[in-house]
Amino acid sequence: MMTKYKINCLIVFISILFLHSGQKPCFAQKDGDDIVIGKYSIIHSSILDEDRLLYIHLPRDYEDTQLSYPVLYLLYVDIYNYFADATITTEKLGGTGEIPPVIIIGVANTNRYRDLLPAKIRGRNEGGGADNFLRFFEEELIPHIDKFYRTKNFRMLVGPQAGAVFSLYALITKPELFNAVLSENPFMNPENADFLYPRAEQFFKNKESLKNFLYIKCERNERPQNLEFAEKLSKLLESEKPEGFRFKAEFKEPSGYFIPPIPFGEGLRMLFAEHKLPENFHTNSVKDVISYYEALSEEYAFEVDAPSHMLTFEGDKLSQQGKTKEAIELFEFQLSLYPKSLNALMRLGEIYRRMGELQKARQYYKTFLTIRDTDVAMIHNRLNMVERMISSSAACRIEQEIRKNGIQAGLRKYQMMRSDPNNELYFDESEFNAMGYRLMGAGKTDDAIEIFKLNVKLYPESANVYDSLAEAYMNSGDTENAIINYRKSLELNPDNNNAKEMLKKLKKK
Repeated sequence: MMTKYKINCLIVFISILFLHSGQKPCFAQKDGDDIVIGKYSIIHSSILDEDRLLYIHLPRDYEDTQLSYPVLYLLYVDIYNYFADATITTEKLGGTGEIPPVIIIGVANTNRYRDLLPAKIRGRNEGGGADNFLRFFEEELIPHIDKFYRTKNFRMLVGPQAGAVFSLYALITKPELFNAVLSENPFMNPENADFLYPRAEQFFKNKESLKNFLYIKCERNERPQNLEFAEKLSKLLESEKPEGFRFKAEFKEPSGYFIPPIPFGEGLRMLFAEHKLPENFHTNSVKDVISYYEALSEEYAFEVDAPSHMLTFEGDKLSQQGKTKEAIELFEFQLSLYPKSLNALMRLGEIYRRMGELQKARQYYKTFLTIRDTDVAMIHNRLNMVERMISSSAACRIEQEIRKNGIQAGLRKYQMMRSDPNNELYFDESEFNAMGYRLMGAGKTDDAIEIFKLNVKLYPESANVYDSLAEAYMNSGDTENAIINYRKSLELNPDNNNAKEMLKKLKKK
């Protein structure tokens, strides 16, 4: 049975809006629609002999990819807005590439002390059911989630108070079950402190290596036994830390909250400290990015997918450096992971349009608009322009002919078009100019000169066409014709500072 999980808390509503405030609204939603961050699900446990309510949040791009995701299991989910806290924090950190996107599985309480504490509380007949609850995770809940969702073999367990005690107990009892544990203000009554610490001491002293992560946060105004246990465990791990085990304990000043917020941000950033590419990372090609995340996968012991946000950023850097081929490869790799990445689709459309490969540009623009067609006037305009060029541009036809059969065939095509009284194709100065620069950029300077000469014939009163022709002559080593055409450009536009500077340089030769 599935129903939507709605957040009615004003603070959460404002927080979600804040997270998306940098994006222009596309208004696919209707006035009055709910902001949905998850759904309920019910699982029956034979081990616990009861139904358990689950709170489930899937990453924002879950339905748009075929990727699998790490799973964060959250205790105490049905109180203190912990589910909302977890959702907002993981979406924010995942969106910036600081952590991988995660599936959140919140497990609601029924009798929390019974399930979460390994030892009974004296005089209260509570606790002692942690082993049973751990069996529920191992034999029922985790297999259930792995069956119905695309999960990676990397699991995190997060919990406050009694949930923190259970998470620590799970670490020393079934270390293979959870790769990482985030524990906040462990609720350590004397019975559970006396039960847990000697077992933790024995476990860590006898463990030579351990590929797990533990983060503990404890506020200094906590109950003395809670703080004492956390400090004692921290000292133990400093002296007995197994090889490969990552551990961090933080003792914070009081937050002022009766129930402090779970340290999602701090702990997850430490756990995935290297997930985001370093600021000084130098990308020469998509292979560099792939190699980085392959190495990270080895370190984290699960397949780490390069974040879409980072791929966009690195692709833009390559494009700005003039490494067009490498940028295309990187954006295409991005689409292989994230087929509905609007960033990659838009950039590939723009790159191919600038390259004059209009059929490819059109396809990327069209794909973009099948995903999002509102509030994207620029993409609509680009598509209209490209389709107009494909159907009616003389420059487009000539460039296609040059690519197939060479410059002379392209020039003949031009003459045929100009002499045909029924020709309805348009001749655009900027399109011919762009074609000339593409040829020059490809090292075909002589071909570029021929195209710029055509543009001079078409637009003899344009200062820019002479400036471009002069540049091509200069690049070919023909100083005399470069000077002639820069002078002509300056004659038509006395404010052409580029022509002035170039003439000074050429006259010095």
